[in-house]
Amino acid sequence: MDINLDCIRCVMKYCVDNIDYEEFGNDWQTKSVNLVMMYASSDLSSFSKKEIMRSVLKLDECGFLKISTKFPENAPYLVRCTIEDITMAGYNFIESLKEPSVWEKTKAIANKFGNHTLGFVETVAHDIAVESAKQAIAIMMLKNN
Repeated sequence: MDINLDCIRCVMKYCVDNIDYEEFGNDWQTKSVNLVMMYASSDLSSFSKKEIMRSVLKLDECGFLKISTKFPENAPYLVRCTIEDITMAGYNFIESLKEPSVWEKTKAIANKFGNHTLGFVETVAHDIAVESAKQAIAIMMLKNN
């Protein structure tokens, strides 16, 4: 089974956009997301339920998401789950893929080399973003001269 990098990126973006905190009296309550919400989301409608579920599993395995409830617990699939938070590693991952041009270049490189590990994808995205920043600085410096 392959992982769908576009789905992984969209699932992470969905979690970032939809997980929040709400005041509940003198306390805070997590506004979490779950698989049913993701399956029904127009943001994820181009992906199958299997792709979304698999992306959630892989993002959890990588430590990018904090899942509070999983059913079944020790199966290689999920029937339902509740995602309560995104880890700092998860935020770093999605930030590295935020810029569409960086994402397209990253995907092209990952596909060319056949390496779809999330660590590789994150490293390539970071390197592309650094290179883009260097180019932007060089252009700014030329304009200022």
